[in-house]
Amino acid sequence: MKSWSLAERERLAQAHFVQASRDAKQNKMLSAARHFRRAALLGHKRAMYYLGMQFLQGKGVPKSAYHAFCWLTLADVFDDSSAASALKKASAQLTAREEILASRLAADRFEQICDIELGAGFQDQAFTR
Repeated sequence: MKSWSLAERERLAQAHFVQASRDAKQNKMLSAARHFRRAALLGHKRAMYYLGMQFLQGKGVPKSAYHAFCWLTLADVFDDSSAASALKKASAQLTAREEILASRLAADRFEQICDIELGAGFQDQAFTR
């Protein structure tokens, strides 16, 4: 796994977000989803929101309240201001079991994001002494 500095990760996330936004404006929704996902996995909260909305609306990706719930949950965890209301819309389309499973997927994605943030060689010195 590649290890980036915080500045490199933020720059890369922003570059993917900008490209995704351009693609969305040109109605290239599949490409937009790919770039939003890359930015989201690098911790970009607005990209998490937009990817969730793409899944909720089925624009460029299969319509999936399940995947929308996952990404919108992460956007909400990362304090995106619009995520909570969109999350309610996704939740209304899921059974209780589906919501639990989507929450598990969100937790897995959260772990991925944290792993990228920490880098492959991360060791917490406080716990390795």
